[in-house]
Amino acid sequence: MAAPELSSIDGHVAIVTGATAGIGQACAERFAAEGAKVAIVGRNRAAGERILGEIQNAGGEALFLAGECADAGDMREVASAVDDAWGRVDILVNCAGGFLDAPDIEDVTDEMWAKGLDWNINTKFLITREVVPLMKRNSYGRVVNISSVAGRTGSRNASLDYATGKAAVVGFTRRLAAELGPSGITVNAVAPGLVRSPRVERHSEEHLAQRAASTPVRRLGTPAELAHAILYLSTPGAGFTTGAVLDVNGGAWIG
Repeated sequence: MAAPELSSIDGHVAIVTGATAGIGQACAERFAAEGAKVAIVGRNRAAGERILGEIQNAGGEALFLAGECADAGDMREVASAVDDAWGRVDILVNCAGGFLDAPDIEDVTDEMWAKGLDWNINTKFLITREVVPLMKRNSYGRVVNISSVAGRTGSRNASLDYATGKAAVVGFTRRLAAELGPSGITVNAVAPGLVRSPRVERHSEEHLAQRAASTPVRRLGTPAELAHAILYLSTPGAGFTTGAVLDVNGGAWIG
């Protein structure tokens, strides 16, 4: 029997959350181009339908599932819809997240704190809880969680809730990797630095230029570069990599 192609996800079924913009969109498009069947999950219905159409027009197979990634019921419905459509889940990429302003702790409201943790850690937990049983059926799975350089360094540039949530992603990843390894499921994280995305581009060009100048590569990352890193961790060939955090930050932090 021939060995499987270690770098190929052709025919695999992938769920990508937060897939209607930025890194999530780049992942959905790259995975579809690699031959995976992709469930595009996000709140922005117009963007999701547009991305779906582009993937289908390019010959890819995908579906768009509108949902709030911090809502347990919505994520239960997403997992069920993918199972109904394709009968399996091989890859889960947890890109959904977000950030607010960066006030000092005494100015952080209960609502800001709860929303930040909802966006940045609960979004990972809720869909993963639904998907793991589907992966266990086939004794195979790849879970990739998106953390951040802010969760690695405690950067003052990030809001307190965001940095805390992204650090929690690292702990979630490592603990879950230890649990799911015997089931053939790997769990890893990617920690991006500053990446040119619609959310980041709300900052002034002067601010972005200053941040870029502080990195060894002297530029911001691109969503396509992050999708390439995430793709590796989603392949069969990454089966001996679990509980790891891949820092893709242009050298902004070297730990």
